[in-house]
Amino acid sequence: MERIEALAVIGEVFPEDPLVLTCGATSREMASLGRRANHFYVVDSMGLVSSITLGLALGLERGPFRKVVGVEGDGGILMNLNSLATAGYLEPSKFLLVVLDNEAYASTGGQPTFTTRLALADIASACRLRVWRCRQEGEFRQALGQARDSSGPGFINLKISPGNRQVPYLAEDPAILRYLFESYITAKTQE
Repeated sequence: MERIEALAVIGEVFPEDPLVLTCGATSREMASLGRRANHFYVVDSMGLVSSITLGLALGLERGPFRKVVGVEGDGGILMNLNSLATAGYLEPSKFLLVVLDNEAYASTGGQPTFTTRLALADIASACRLRVWRCRQEGEFRQALGQARDSSGPGFINLKISPGNRQVPYLAEDPAILRYLFESYITAKTQE
């Protein structure tokens, strides 16, 4: 499965829940599928998606959303493994982290990551997250549905093929991207 295909499925399963998307190709590819107010494009901040998602999940425990979903790459989560331990310790019910694992730093030239030899799902499981491992679209759809309908914290590890789709860059100021996302969250929590 390609990253852009996985992103389309995530957008379909979580059309209104907050989605926090990692920098580089992931944000660009998701934006190319159609910009949505519930998408927070974390440009130029590799490794922070899991922490942002965790903070939002804790803050929105009583909010209107079923889940707060972080979409991270294997390289990004390897930069911030402590967030998995924190999520496992705090047990936010709405936390879901989806790692699209292509075993490479795809946005910087395709250098291999440690996931060529380490299993991120095992690390997440050791941190007490509910884990799903996927390789095919059908497994991925099933995992997303189960994670959406169950109490978190959850972790989905989807192995994807390497490579980036050629899509336009996100040139907006990160402060504007944050403002648009924050406005969406505020409006939904005040309904």
